[in-house]
Amino acid sequence: MILKGKNLTFDALPTDYKISDLSFTLLSATIKEKTNKKFDENKDYLSLGLANEEKEITNAGLLLSDQNPLKQSKIVCTRWKGLSKGIISEDAIDDKEYSGSIIALLENADSFIKNNSKKSWKVIGMERKELEDYPITARREAIVNALIHRDYQILGAEIHIDMFDDRLEITSPGGMFDGSIIQNLEIKNIPSMRRNIIIADVFSRLHYMDRRGSGLSRILESYNDSIQKPKFISDFLSFTVIFPNKGYYKNEVKEEKNIVSDEELFLIQLYKNLQNGKNIKNTTISQIKSIFNEFRYDKSFTREDIKRILNVKDTRTTNIISMLLDCDFIVKENGAKYKFQKEIKK
Repeated sequence: MILKGKNLTFDALPTDYKISDLSFTLLSATIKEKTNKKFDENKDYLSLGLANEEKEITNAGLLLSDQNPLKQSKIVCTRWKGLSKGIISEDAIDDKEYSGSIIALLENADSFIKNNSKKSWKVIGMERKELEDYPITARREAIVNALIHRDYQILGAEIHIDMFDDRLEITSPGGMFDGSIIQNLEIKNIPSMRRNIIIADVFSRLHYMDRRGSGLSRILESYNDSIQKPKFISDFLSFTVIFPNKGYYKNEVKEEKNIVSDEELFLIQLYKNLQNGKNIKNTTISQIKSIFNEFRYDKSFTREDIKRILNVKDTRTTNIISMLLDCDFIVKENGAKYKFQKEIKK
């Protein structure tokens, strides 16, 4: 209340530390990597809000320094067995505690989630798409939000990341900045309000977050293809994001209209043949697509139809039909007719 009355934020307050007491190696390297600019010690301490004109390090400076001496600035990560918490020594598969610069906290926490997640894949069209338990953009967004919006004045509390078989929970100290309860709000209409303006600005410059405050909406959008959705829970002391495990709920993942299109089925079948060592030249692939686009799965066709569509001779027509039969693309019907078959079923 005192800070709000003076129009100050915690991260802007000066501390007893001087610039010479701390190092900013990671911040400097990250600025170079993300912006292609060099950290200018003569002006960036002041311009970024890491120190004041008296060269006193602010709380933001402490949080972004390599040493980060704020004891409450930690992330505790635990991968639990099953669906609930237990005893660390007995029921935790993995347990880590991270400290240091909040940039390091972000990367270490994300790595912990990645290392304790499973990755699968599926074929979409002609491409192999990797599927993770928790979308990388969403989980990083939630970690960034926890680091930026947490209440660093609550001593003895840190960010907790708890992973279970069916979900991921990220909890940070401090509720909504304006005292509201997120369960009572429409996510897409929540205004952008930052508890720690300086570190929010630095993270924005490093492209870790969006200045428009659309992070929660992007988390929801990353689950557009899933029945299970992320949940947001807050009270006056904490804020929690709960991510459903997409791998755990894989049987509930939706395809558009719950139907795989004919084009996708065909391309998956083509991709499978290529993966299984079938030697199909690019020109032949193009010809197969032309035939399929004409007849798809519902129309029969003859040798003469292939000759007409591709404008090829009898020998080439025979070769194409033989190849289509060998790859199980088509089946022969009565009356010297052929038809594409749906080898891959939903």
